[in-house]
Amino acid sequence: MMNQIRIGAFISERRKARGLTQSQLAEKLGITDKAVSKWETGRSMPDLSLFLPLCSLLGITLNELFAGECIAQENLREKADEILLEVVTNWLGRDFWEEKEDKVSQIVLKVENVCKRYENEQGKSGEGKNSILAVKDVSFQVPRGSFVGIMGASGCGKTTLLNLIATIDRPTNGSIWVGGQNIVELPEEETAAFRRRHLGFVFQEYNLLENLTIYENIALALTIKEVSKDKIRPMIEELAGKLAILSILDQFPHEVSGGQRQRCACARAIIADPDIILADEPTGAVDSHAAAQLLDTFSMLCRECGATILMVTHDAAAASCCDRVLFMKDGEIRTSLKREQESRQAFFAEILKKIEWMGEEAYAVPETDGP
Repeated sequence: MMNQIRIGAFISERRKARGLTQSQLAEKLGITDKAVSKWETGRSMPDLSLFLPLCSLLGITLNELFAGECIAQENLREKADEILLEVVTNWLGRDFWEEKEDKVSQIVLKVENVCKRYENEQGKSGEGKNSILAVKDVSFQVPRGSFVGIMGASGCGKTTLLNLIATIDRPTNGSIWVGGQNIVELPEEETAAFRRRHLGFVFQEYNLLENLTIYENIALALTIKEVSKDKIRPMIEELAGKLAILSILDQFPHEVSGGQRQRCACARAIIADPDIILADEPTGAVDSHAAAQLLDTFSMLCRECGATILMVTHDAAAASCCDRVLFMKDGEIRTSLKREQESRQAFFAEILKKIEWMGEEAYAVPETDGP
């Protein structure tokens, strides 16, 4: 069995040797400072997906990471890192590893050739000069466990597109697949039930019920799905602990901060295990500190809970937290950016370059050098 305390001390030693602070290492890995602190004190181990990038940043091999010490070249065994990964797979359980890979590769949302045309003032659809084509032949896919942003200036069609995916509106043409089901073909009377079972929502204005406690607001999502009462409290308390709202569960929304209300909204959105969470400008009603906390929460939900999030935003700083960003203009997806191993600051810079290339002026771009 691996010695987590020894490994944690080794991570701390190598981090300092590379001249990195905990915050810098966390940012390069796209995680929180708290996660790095837990590793270095032996309270937890890095997620499987972080092993290789962590080793690269610390200048060590996987062998050395799990040994908790630097290994002289002459003492290295013939086993390659790939073989060590096989050992790790066996240690965790092959079913767990394979299940995780399956989830990552699964496509949760598939949008194919979607258009939305609004009728003109005379009530006649078609190509008339007053007819508005709000969404034009949009196609993209969202894999499970990913955090995807749709970015564009006001009026570009991004909220209309989100409403189509949310079954609040219907496309004029095209298909939208959620969890393998074409929601465009759903009868109108079945859309509300579909939203309850398969979609989670995080709105700019929280949309919490003021006469219910934080606990009751979250529990409502489980009650609607008819989860048994004996399972509800353990589920809520576990998730609330991850979101740092466990201590306020018995308080009412007006008694807590905006950031805490937004994290409550996140808990309500994910607690019922939806196929995808749709977030419409979720940072628009909170201050910069609460916005940063919310975006960290989104990243954590994807990383630790397997959540899939599609976020609409006009904020370049918010978009820099995503795995991938789609850029809309005049109802079309004009281009996209995928975040590889670069830091959030580097991805932010790439987003700004893309905005400049598109010639947009109505984005929310901070005056600072980065997020």
